[in-house]
Parts: sequence; structure tokens; C-alpha cells
Amino acid sequence: MVNATKLNPESLYQHCNTEQFGFKSTADLESLPTIIGQSRALDSVDFGVNITGDGYNLFVMGAAGSGKYTLVKRFLDEHVKHRDKADDWGYVHNFTDAQKPWVVSLPAGQGKQLHHDIEQVIQRLLTDLPHVFDDEYYRGRMRSIDEAARKHRVRLFGVLQQEADRQGIILLRMQDGSYAFAAKRDGEAMTSDEFDQLPVDQQEETEDAIATLHEEMQHTLLELREWERDNQTKVTALNDEVATEVISRQMDKLKHAYPKIGHLQHYFDEMKKDLLNNVDAFLKPEEEGEEVATSADGALHRRYQINLIVDNSDTSGAPVIYENLPSHQSLLGCVENMAMMGALITDFSLIKAGALHRANGGYLILDVEQLLMQPYAWEGLKRALQAKEVRFDALEQMYNLVATVSLEPEPMPLDLKVILLGDRNLYYRLYELDPEFAELFKVVADFEEQMERTSENYLLYARLIGSTVQKEGLMHLETDAVAKVIEQAARSIEDSSKFSLHLGWMTDLLRESSYWARKRQAKRVSRDDIIQTLSSREQRVDRIRGDLYQHIKRNITRITVSGEQIGQVNALSVFSVGELSFAQPSRLTANCRFGDGDILDIEREVELGGDLHSKGMLIMSGYLGATYAKDKPLSMSASLVFEQSYGEVDGDSATVAELCALLSAIAELPLNQSLAITGSMNQRGEVQAIGGVNEKIEGFFDVCSILGLNGQQGVIIPSSNVQHLMLRQDVIDAVASGQFQIHAIETVEQALGLLSGMSVGELNEEGEYPKESFNAAIADRLQLWVDVHKHEKESGSDEPD
Repeated sequence: MVNATKLNPESLYQHCNTEQFGFKSTADLESLPTIIGQSRALDSVDFGVNITGDGYNLFVMGAAGSGKYTLVKRFLDEHVKHRDKADDWGYVHNFTDAQKPWVVSLPAGQGKQLHHDIEQVIQRLLTDLPHVFDDEYYRGRMRSIDEAARKHRVRLFGVLQQEADRQGIILLRMQDGSYAFAAKRDGEAMTSDEFDQLPVDQQEETEDAIATLHEEMQHTLLELREWERDNQTKVTALNDEVATEVISRQMDKLKHAYPKIGHLQHYFDEMKKDLLNNVDAFLKPEEEGEEVATSADGALHRRYQINLIVDNSDTSGAPVIYENLPSHQSLLGCVENMAMMGALITDFSLIKAGALHRANGGYLILDVEQLLMQPYAWEGLKRALQAKEVRFDALEQMYNLVATVSLEPEPMPLDLKVILLGDRNLYYRLYELDPEFAELFKVVADFEEQMERTSENYLLYARLIGSTVQKEGLMHLETDAVAKVIEQAARSIEDSSKFSLHLGWMTDLLRESSYWARKRQAKRVSRDDIIQTLSSREQRVDRIRGDLYQHIKRNITRITVSGEQIGQVNALSVFSVGELSFAQPSRLTANCRFGDGDILDIEREVELGGDLHSKGMLIMSGYLGATYAKDKPLSMSASLVFEQSYGEVDGDSATVAELCALLSAIAELPLNQSLAITGSMNQRGEVQAIGGVNEKIEGFFDVCSILGLNGQQGVIIPSSNVQHLMLRQDVIDAVASGQFQIHAIETVEQALGLLSGMSVGELNEEGEYPKESFNAAIADRLQLWVDVHKHEKESGSDEPD
């Protein structure tokens, strides 16, 4: 049997050799133009950005802080320099149906110019129209019309008066403007008494004459009304002629300024018609004030202006928009309301653009987690991408939450690329659960999270550090500080042969190290500043760990790190509290007895054991039966438990520890409590790698240091975890001085040998284990229970004596 490997100090930490660096500090290095180690992701982004076709939007996946946004934004900023500017977009009043405003697009920069031109036109009309209706030419033509009307009226009433005079009747003009006839004497109208004194025949003759004159007056009044209508028509025609001349002159300027934009030409024609119908709105009386009379933004004239919702006049190339809060409204825009006289009103000028509008013709970057957290935002985005247009669909209207009337703006055509940023879990869940997702996001860019530790990559990482320092305005690093950052980047991913590419983690480490260097008034960040940063981080959040270790020291939590015990092992558990991960030993005990082969997992029975932990227990049961009871029944029952554990236990990293405790209980042989053990296993007894190996070793070392190091203590780990070791310096020093040990194993038998100090034993040709071996003791105890079981069966007894 191959013995376990006792690790030397050199295998516990892989140092970064500073002699291979050809620089004294990061100030000597050239900046990097991009993030390192992401060639595959960069190729995917390049492909997704440049390919045309429906659904070729991008999903960039990777851990938070890995630099996804930085890489994508930097790539797009360079890419759009070679693309044409996107169009300006706006909404104008629909003179046919005000509830359905028209959408207009113009080349970049012309939207702002159009807004200015329309404002100038309105200002000119506010000045020119009142002036032209007040000049002498217009007044003269109006006087001519009025004079002709007056003469015609005089002529008609003159004829009527002559006829009345001939018959001795006088024509009277009443105070209310009406006309009446009366008998005349000496040029004056008779009174009623005077008329009654006339002879009866003369009265009748006068009354007949008055009746006839009344009929003639009615004909005269009818003719006057016809004449007044004709006169009003002439006035209207004159007003239209004068207004048309002024308005046409201004509108022709607009039409000539934008000759190639067909939908604007149509709008200008409709605008001209509406202006002619609303000339009075521009003829403000002086007493209303100059501000009202000249304001182009007033309520009377606002409908002629363009509501420019997207202005690309100041952009360089196609737009690149990042929306950090992608709600339904911020993505697809909205139509706002305005309170007026106790009611909510709206019009096209209250249409507000969303991120899709602003990014149209370019690129929209969204955080998918934030997107999915906003109600209806994901569905709204998909609907817009599928329809290739953006509609202003108010949620309250879509879901019949209110019954108010709102606008229905013309949809804006959509042509852009959407780039989602998120982690892998979200990508795979969307791919599985949303059938439309794969059709809309056909390109995926997968970010690397680590790089090999090579000399070439060291230099690239050092340049990345230098670039970050310059960008953030931090202090440059000495070579030994760069080496420490690389070493810590390796520890952060538990791999001594690789290092992390997590940009956010590195930036925070550099920022805090720069703080400590400035505090000691240094010119450069040294290795000690990096160590100080790591120590300070740990100190800020280690209160809970300190309390747990104090419980162990005071024997509140019972942990033994010396001596021997039967059926008892020190397992190792990792705890995560915020950003701090640490480990401590847990006492694992096992009891066994004669039974029917059941192994009771107490953690599982009380619903504190997770699925992975249960899987480890079943694997252990499979190994136990295959190794010790292949040709006979396993006539035993056992129970295992983590003592003083009050939270959920999950994972299979304690499987080897559980098996060793169980075999010790079966064999009734003690195990060394100076050693802690961690590792999972398969049914063949091969020990497999686990996570958190550095924290587990350091956690047991800390507990042993508190309780007292005796030179016998140590940790047993899987051999496959040796490549992950990046231990603290105090642990390495203790191993070098012989105060602490670390053993690497490949099989369960090696673990039993270390813990028991005995020969484990292998089956010989007769199928027996050597006497005085650990396995022989196990086999003898199991055979005893088999014999008991056989005896009970032969005697017909169901229960043991």
C-alpha cells in the first residue's frame, strides 16, 4: 500500500518570482488597450456587433466585476467611430387626428435645426401677421369694401325713403337698430292721438301704404343681408389672401430647407393649412402683453413645434447607451400628463424617449438581472425587438388599469443591437425557460475568469495593474507588490497554477493598498501595503470568527486536538460571512451496533442535511458494503452526527471523515485527534478534491494555535488539492519548523493509516486481512454480527437476547 505524502513547505505556496520582471514599478509599463485574457469573448463581441440579421443580439456572460461592461463599452466606443451618426427622432402634431402624433426622422443634427427653424417661423408670424393686417394697404382695401357696402345700403334705403315720402310716410330707425314706418305731418311722425283724429278712410289708406312699405323693406333687408354675406366673403378672401402671402413665404422657407424628407413636406403642407385656419391666434391685442404675443412656446402655438425626443447632434458615430435602471418606462419611453384645471391632459409635446429610442441606430447595453427585476420590462424589450419598432404602450392602458384616453403615437422603427450583461446562471435559465430568448440573442460572449501563471501572463497582468492605477489615479506598485497581487489572485480562485481575472476585485485591492501606502507617506505601493490591505479586510469582518474560536477555547464548543478517541474525527467546515470565508473543526462522531444494515444520518433525519451531504452518505454506504460485506449481509446499524451543529450541513467534503469515524466505531479502535481530515470519495475508496482547502487548513491551524500546538497536529487533504494550496505565511512557517503537518492522501486506506497509526491491511489470497491490522478488526466485528444474525435466524428469534 502506498503511504500518504507529507507535504514540505515549498508545496504550500507558489511564489511569483520577481526576478523575471524587467521593471521597477508599474510606472515603467505601457498601458494596455484592452482587458487581458478575453480573446474568445472579444471575438464573440466582434462577431455579434458586425453581423447583420434578425436576432443577432448579444449576451455577455461572466461573474460580476469581471470587466464585461468595460470590455464591451471600450470595444463599442472604438467601433462606432467608423459608423455614421444615427438619425434624430421627434414627434409632430397630427392635424387630422391629434390623438395619433406623427413620428419624423432627420439626419443627425437636423432635428435641433428644425426646432430652431420652426421657432423662427412662429416668431416671424407673430410679428408679420399683426403688422400686415395693420398696414395702410390692407386698411385701404378694407375701406373700399366697407365704402361699397355703405353706399349700397344708402342707395337701398334712399329708394325706400323716397317711396315713403311720396306716400306721406316717414321711415324711423329705432334704438334697437330695427326700422319702422309712421304717418307724417309737417316732416314729423304723427303721434297715436294725431293719427286717430284723421278721417277713417285716410287712416285706412295710410295703413295700407305702411303695409306695402313693410313688404318693400323686407325685400330691402333681404337684399342687404345678401350683400353683407358677399361683403364678408370679400373680407375673408382679402384676409386669406394677405395671410396666405405671409404664411406661404415662411412655410416655403421650411420646405426648401428640408427638400429630401418626404414626411416633413407633408407635415409642412398640413401645418400651413392649420396656420391659415388659426390666423386669429397670432393677432393678439396689445393689452394682453408682449410676452403672450411673441412667445413661440405658448399653448396656442406649441402644436406647430417638433418634440425632439432623440438629438444626436453632439454624438460621434452611432450611439452607445447604457441604461442602469431598465424599467418598462425608461426602456420604451412614456407619454406624460399635465394637470390643468383639475384634469389631466396630454399632447405630443409630452412624449418622452426611452433608452431604445436613444440607442436606435446604435447599441444598447443592459444588465440582465436589473432588467428581469423590473415589472414588464423584459416582455416590453422582447416585443420591441420582435416587431422592430417601439410603441408607447402605457402599462395602465395595456392591462386596463385605468379608463382614461391617452395618445397613440406612431411607432418608431427600430434598428439597433441589444447587449445583455449577466452571469452564466441567468443565461442558461433564460435559454431553458424562455423560448423567445434564443431567437433574439443568438450570440453569446463567455468571459474567462482565470489565466495560467506564466511569465508572459505575469507581464500582461502587471500592465493591467498599471493601466488601472493610471485610470483610477492611484499609486504605482513596486515589483514585489505586483507579485503579491498575482499570488493573492491565485489564492482567490484556489489554484496555485492560475490567477483570477476579476477586474473589480483587483481594482478594490489596488485602491485600498494605495490608501495604506499614502498613509505611511510612501512613493510606491509595496508588498507590505498589499498584506496590510488583506489583513485589514479580514480584521473588519472577523468578529464572528473570533467569537466561534473563543467558544472553542472556553470549551463551550467541544473540540479535541490531542489524544485518541474511538468513533470520533475532526472534520472541517467552511463558513461564509459576507466577504469573509473561514473554517473551523467540527466534532464528527459515529456509533454502531448489531442491526439490519441501516446507517442513520442524524443531520438528514432532522432535515439539517442537504442533498449533497446525503449523496456522500450513500456513497460511503456503497463503499462499506462492497469492501467488507461483498459476500455476506452487513448486519449492523450505525448513526453519525456533527456534534454541536445547529445549522444546515451540506456538501460531500466530510465523506472520508464520516467513513473513518464509522470504521473506528466498528473496529473499536481509536483515531488520532491531532489530525483533522477533509475530502470526498467515490465508491472505490478513492479520495476526491474539495473546495475551501486553504481556509480549512488555516482554520484548524488557528484552533490548534489557540489550544496549543504540540508538533503532532495537522490536516489530511486530498492529493488532488495540493495544486490549490496558497497558504498563509504563518502556517507555512509552522510546517517548516515542524509544529504543524499537512498530509496528502489518495485513498481511504491512507487516511485510516494516518489517523489510527496502524497498518490498515489488505486481503490476502485466502480473503483474510492480516492480524493486528485495522481492517482485520473491522472484519472480525462484522463477522461477529453476522454470526449473531445467523444464530437468531436458526433459532427463529426476531430480537437478540
